[in-house]
Amino acid sequence: MTEAQVFAPGFDTRMIGLGIALAIGFIIGLEREWAENKPVGVRSFSLIAAFGGTSALLLPEAGGWVIAAGLLALALILVLHVYRRKLEGITTLVAAFIVYLLGAAAVAGYWLPVIVLGGAVTVLLHWKKPLHSWVDKLGDRDFEIIVRFVLIALVILPVLPDRDLGPYAAFNPFTAWFMVVLIVAINLVGFVAFRLVGARAGGWLAGLLGGLVSSTATTISYAGLSKREREFGAVAALVILVASAVVYGRVLFELAVVAPGLVSDMAGPAVVFTAVLLGLSAVVFSRVRSKADAELPERENPARIRQALVFAGLYVVILFGIAAARELVGGEAVYAVAFISGLTDVDALTLSVAQLHSDGKATGFDPWRVIFLATLSNLLFKVLAASALGSPELRRWMLGSGAVALTIGAGLLAFWP
Repeated sequence: MTEAQVFAPGFDTRMIGLGIALAIGFIIGLEREWAENKPVGVRSFSLIAAFGGTSALLLPEAGGWVIAAGLLALALILVLHVYRRKLEGITTLVAAFIVYLLGAAAVAGYWLPVIVLGGAVTVLLHWKKPLHSWVDKLGDRDFEIIVRFVLIALVILPVLPDRDLGPYAAFNPFTAWFMVVLIVAINLVGFVAFRLVGARAGGWLAGLLGGLVSSTATTISYAGLSKREREFGAVAALVILVASAVVYGRVLFELAVVAPGLVSDMAGPAVVFTAVLLGLSAVVFSRVRSKADAELPERENPARIRQALVFAGLYVVILFGIAAARELVGGEAVYAVAFISGLTDVDALTLSVAQLHSDGKATGFDPWRVIFLATLSNLLFKVLAASALGSPELRRWMLGSGAVALTIGAGLLAFWP
């Protein structure tokens, strides 16, 4: 169903489509003429969009070949134009073909895709210098990360079978690897943000980036930093608490992708507990305001194949564990699985429960409480790890703030409606 089909029968939506086509052509043409002073500018692109829209108007009478014929005619015109003007570069010419097709799609009624793609094309054209500058700065490691993500997301994922396998029909290869792609993508966003910020950042930002990449790894990194640089104990506590708060944003995002119906159940306690952690972070910050700049430890490759395989394995083990516990012991046993698995990895447990809920298999237990318990288990692990590996100052902050946070979290887990 296209956007045009929502109007009442008899309403001629083609004029709206033509208007959208002309607007997209005008905006892209304006960008080309303003940025590059190209001879193919505002008027040319507007006419090309109108050309595509007019071709689409003739579809009912002439058939689909009219679009192809128009595209071929446009190609001949542009080739002659390039030959006579001796123009260099093909970006503007490719944009002209896209505008023609966008004009046709707009008249056909695909308004939202046309608007989104038209805006994206305009941004890509306008960001020529920043994009080229970014490419020039890419090192071997950065390119390797991009290639590995392409391998994980675009090569491995499409070839995996999309069917339930194994005991309890709990394992779907395609779904399991999609979860890997989702987590790697989140981690990749954090890694890119880290590279853009640089080596030094304030404690709040360091915690935010650390939570995007891995709050557990951030805890271990900053505990070691506080051991080496004892004056950074409170700063390390600030970073760890902020990173722990980001976990709940990650959880809600993962639920929104895999099981949107769980978001409303999880949002209330997640938001309240995030506020608790940020409040504790503010208390720590008030004591370390003068030295809140933090060194960001170097981040590992977020698209490592071995790491992806480990996560996929953990995800599958948790799925089987939950299914077996529910079948053999009862729904209450799922909470034990959540507590144990959440100690080191919240994402795998969250996605496992979300997938079970999406498939209608989350019976005998309360999904949001299982996930929330895993986050509390993970926080407990981080408090203990930071206390054991960090400086005495970090230990004092983590034991104190951790005790407060875990007590409130246990109360939310037990009494939230």
